[in-house]
Amino acid sequence: MGQQPIIRTGLLVVALALLSYGIIQPVDADTRWLICLWLAAPLLGLAGWLAYPAPPAGLARTVYHVGLIILLGFGLLSLQLLRQQFVKADAIYNYVAVGPDGSTTSNVRPVLASQRVLRGQIVDRHGVILADSQSVNGFARRTYPLADRYDPAAFSNILGFFSTRYGQSGLEATYSAYLTGERGNEIQRLQEQFVGGERRGNTLVLTINAELQARAAQALAGRAGSIVVLDPRTGAVLAMVSQPGFDPRGLSFDPSAESWDTENARVGAYWAQIIADSAGQPLLNRPTQGLYPPGSIFKTLTAMAALTHSGVGQPDTITCPQEYRPDPTAPPVVNAVDNLAALTGDPSNLEKVYAYSCNTAFAQYATRLGPDLFAETARQFDIFSPQRANSTYGEFTDLPTATSLLYVDPGFLNLPRGMADTGYGQGQLLVTPLQMAMMTAAIGNEGILMRPYIVQKITRPDGSLIVEQTPRPIRRATSALIAQTMRNNMAAVGSYGFGRVISEYLPGIAVGGKSGTAEHIPGAVPHAWFIALAPLDQPRYAVVVMVESGGEGSSVGARLAGEVLAAAFATE
Repeated sequence: MGQQPIIRTGLLVVALALLSYGIIQPVDADTRWLICLWLAAPLLGLAGWLAYPAPPAGLARTVYHVGLIILLGFGLLSLQLLRQQFVKADAIYNYVAVGPDGSTTSNVRPVLASQRVLRGQIVDRHGVILADSQSVNGFARRTYPLADRYDPAAFSNILGFFSTRYGQSGLEATYSAYLTGERGNEIQRLQEQFVGGERRGNTLVLTINAELQARAAQALAGRAGSIVVLDPRTGAVLAMVSQPGFDPRGLSFDPSAESWDTENARVGAYWAQIIADSAGQPLLNRPTQGLYPPGSIFKTLTAMAALTHSGVGQPDTITCPQEYRPDPTAPPVVNAVDNLAALTGDPSNLEKVYAYSCNTAFAQYATRLGPDLFAETARQFDIFSPQRANSTYGEFTDLPTATSLLYVDPGFLNLPRGMADTGYGQGQLLVTPLQMAMMTAAIGNEGILMRPYIVQKITRPDGSLIVEQTPRPIRRATSALIAQTMRNNMAAVGSYGFGRVISEYLPGIAVGGKSGTAEHIPGAVPHAWFIALAPLDQPRYAVVVMVESGGEGSSVGARLAGEVLAAAFATE
């Protein structure tokens, strides 16, 4: 009996630790909370049983046991209600779940409540109004003045939609509390509650250049894919295009319609049209949520790994044979162009095998480095193994973001052919266009990886500042010397290599890049990639172009990147 108090105390401590851990879990981790709750239940029951021993056998003991179970159940129910109604009430109220196709599911109550609130404006870096609200018979309607100048679908992946029927997505979801005035102007909310009056939400000022965004979308010309333009010095997103998109006006309910039933039917029909497009997935924000094999643009990371670990990688001691067989029992690695050694030289060096995109050379680099050294460099650019992957790792928080993966199956890099394939951008690699843009930007920023952001600041209706985002380094991903070497290698691609077509679009401007032609489904047309930096002496633009099943990166990708960079300089 003397040990019972100690045991009881231990059980209570463990149960309280489980409950404390579980109750603070985010709303999208309810399974974790429920596991903690049910694990704590028997511990609490046993502690209660030890505190109050059961009476002798008979009716009293049966009543005692039933009462203990009822009391325990009531306690668990109370804890669940405490979490939902108090601890996580705001988070649950405003929670938006994002599906794998980019579709969202949200609590419609805050959306309906905000139907009488004039949501704040969303404007580009130059003050161009992209989204606004107008009052119609006491109800608010979301409007899109940008449609007077641009195709609204070109901005849909950024703005998202606001619908009284289907919830919200994009920046409308991420910053909903600011746009409705729930956050940032609490004094106005108090005034509204006690005095009355119209509530207007706060304004989002974006880093986006609307003109550049529109021109980039035009360059993509309806093809499925992504374009991202970053400022390497700050991480500011200047353009982020995802196609196909949708027209957010189609989901905005018009309270001035003669028949609300007809208006609801119109909105419902447009929603059905969007979600029925399973191939195009217009709700998917491809730059941040699309995961693709990168092809030869990933040779950029392999090159940096070889330079970082030069004693092992031996970057300038390399050959470019037509075939390379890392595993005698597996098919060889083959170059896409016959007799490539005639262009690279034999032996060659890193600059030439990079400029002419020699698969067998980069397969050799990766094999030399091995899984550990290679993965170490990849992690510096936030490309993780599945064991360390976390889709909410937090470098880009303005929009839902997927995590780039170095491989999928455990042990894949331990296979010689798996390691070799990864070195030239195939294998099991899955990356987002945004992550490749960040890698490119780091090369242009002396090796420092910057946190990307798309909302520059949030202001109140009177123009006063609530919050402003400032450039924030994530880490030094590579040395300044290696970054300079890679800029030289990218310059070689633009001047004499397989991406020289990009220079035609930027006369008088030093530009560099790297093409990628990524196999994804056997027999299918490959994805076309291109990354670019300009001007190379002091880079102001980092660009990534990705066209799904677009063909050759050195032609389609390079031309698109050239058009986008030309538009960036023209709209400065």
